[in-house]
Amino acid sequence: MSLVIIDPTTSGAAGDLLIASLLDLQGETFRTEFCQLFQNLLVEYDSDFQVKWLSVKKQGIIGTQVQTTGIRKFSPREMQKIMNNLSKKLELSPESQKLAFNALAFLIEAEKKVHGIQSEALHFHELALIDTIFDIVGFSYLWEQLGFLKIKTSVLPIALGGGLIKIAHGRVSVPSPATTEIIRQGNLSVKGGPIEGELLTPTGAALLASLKAQPINYFPLMYIHEIGRSFGTREYKKETLTCLQIIRGSQPSTLLKEEINILETNVDDVDGETLGYLFDVLFEENFILDLTIINTVSKKNRPGFLIRAIVEPSKTLQVTTILTRELGTLGVRVLPGFRHIVPREQTVHQIKVMNGVETVHYKRGFVDSELISEKIEYDDLKRIAQQKGVSLREIRKRILSEIHKQDENNA
Repeated sequence: MSLVIIDPTTSGAAGDLLIASLLDLQGETFRTEFCQLFQNLLVEYDSDFQVKWLSVKKQGIIGTQVQTTGIRKFSPREMQKIMNNLSKKLELSPESQKLAFNALAFLIEAEKKVHGIQSEALHFHELALIDTIFDIVGFSYLWEQLGFLKIKTSVLPIALGGGLIKIAHGRVSVPSPATTEIIRQGNLSVKGGPIEGELLTPTGAALLASLKAQPINYFPLMYIHEIGRSFGTREYKKETLTCLQIIRGSQPSTLLKEEINILETNVDDVDGETLGYLFDVLFEENFILDLTIINTVSKKNRPGFLIRAIVEPSKTLQVTTILTRELGTLGVRVLPGFRHIVPREQTVHQIKVMNGVETVHYKRGFVDSELISEKIEYDDLKRIAQQKGVSLREIRKRILSEIHKQDENNA
């Protein structure tokens, strides 16, 4: 299984850094052609715009750096229009366009939230330059060109930097208010340091948030195939190598390792309706990976329940809060660990069922290329069985037969 790891643990993330790392995964000819392409496209909107790439060495490590110049500023509405035009000229796929416009949406929503104003009165300051358009569209273009749109992506904790920086509204602490808001909205995993200065910019945060990548604390079990390294244009006094890495690799085709937290709490004064409602809340919003409720005998020989939820580490606090609010429990145990999962393949099929064509979601699990499980989405089975007036077992049997026929024909 292919995967992409973004490592901003010492560098933070900015638009130029992310683009430079992606360019570092390509050859010099591609880098030059990319810069020329975007300079020709964006000079139409800002005659002073220029972009070039450099190979630089810092503290003995070689990486790619991207430098841009531009002075014209744009309103959010103008930026949307320019991005739409660029998307058409570059023939970006719908997925790549969604990535770009989601990033811009994160910036807009963060500014609206921070300043408490509506879109009509919204004005970007540092983010209004054409550099922001280049960062967003250039990143989305490269992400598609490298074939990363359909590859699982994970992000290690993002370095924020520290201290104070000057923005249009005065001196503020790092991260800036807009960046902090994007971190919140995008559920990004961050950490302070390792230098004084701004390492995670609003645009960098918006791009990472738009990827909806899985936050991880450590590298998973994997093989590394390619590494893209980049450096920003700022120089820092501290002897810390602020190098961003984007790594393309693969995981063994056997069992995969996934970091999880197990949350547990015991209750003896909760009714069945509350427990049923808890299921709905946690599963409907995809807060958890699994939930188990076990009958127990608690202190003072009272019957009770052990509530056990499996969650992604990034959602631990959110789920803990829900458990305490809904159950009234005074404590939740957090057991960090991991689970082995089977590599799986999810596909959507158009299946002929009793003189009609139905859309079904189908999942298969493999170990060393051996099919060990196959499952049709329950909601699809339920919907079709009710529509056709046939038992769930019969519908499952017919759909699996049709899927197997399709596989044979495709083979």
